[in-house]
Amino acid sequence: MHRKILMNGVLVLMFAMLGAGCGPGLKENFEDYMTSMEDVHALDTEYENKMGQLDIDGLPEELSPRNTDIDLEKLTAISEALDQEIMPVIEQMNDKVGNIEVTNDQLADLHDTYTESLEVKQNFVQGLNDYVETYALSVRSNEELIQLSQDFMENQEERDEVIDSAGSGEETEEIDAIISQINENSAELEAESEILQLDESQVTKMEHIENVLLPLIDGHIQTFNQMNLETDSAVRVRSLTLEMYYGFRKYYQERKSSMEYNNRLQELQLQNILPLRETYEQLDEDYNAQVEEIESEL
Repeated sequence: MHRKILMNGVLVLMFAMLGAGCGPGLKENFEDYMTSMEDVHALDTEYENKMGQLDIDGLPEELSPRNTDIDLEKLTAISEALDQEIMPVIEQMNDKVGNIEVTNDQLADLHDTYTESLEVKQNFVQGLNDYVETYALSVRSNEELIQLSQDFMENQEERDEVIDSAGSGEETEEIDAIISQINENSAELEAESEILQLDESQVTKMEHIENVLLPLIDGHIQTFNQMNLETDSAVRVRSLTLEMYYGFRKYYQERKSSMEYNNRLQELQLQNILPLRETYEQLDEDYNAQVEEIESEL
């Protein structure tokens, strides 16, 4: 009699221990998880819809003067959509996913698959936006270089007209002094700019622009400003010359920016960014397959 009571007590204790060690079942955990992921899944659908509206298939892979059909407005529109519409959706998903706690091992594997997909999505959007934005900046930079060259030629033509119209001896003397200074400056600038035509690294060329060419041009500008001129013609020649030198400065600054953009494009490499889309799409398929597998076990 006492032995039977003892055995019953052991059985009760075992059931109590089992009951204490078991939390909610997989079904309840899974239902709670899917409920907590509803907003995330809705945002994911929004992300896919917005990405589907972007025409990224025809993006140029390399910057070249031969790419005359580049649509700058299209590049700008894609960059703005990625930055202002799509990336905020990714950030919302990250915030919501970060607040979801998973304790069940099977659901933890499922959740890891989703978070990995989300990370790849973010890398894809950020990389694509960096590429498109940098490409657009590079195109604009090249256009600015062309415009600066045109402005230089126009200023030079106007300056030559003023020089040719000089009549008095004083005008001629002052203008000759300006021309002499121009020739001296041009020789210095030409000698120092030769490195940009050599087979040097882009970094070396950018450093040369920043540390040598720009300070040299600043010194030339200062020299012109310090000249004492009395005649209107000479003052006008100096004014047009200064415009040209400020144009030089902008030109070399833009050359440096253009090099920076091109270097950045080389680092980004569109062909390394686009495959990320296939990667996260495969992860999404794996996630959905895991969901279906769990549902089949319930």
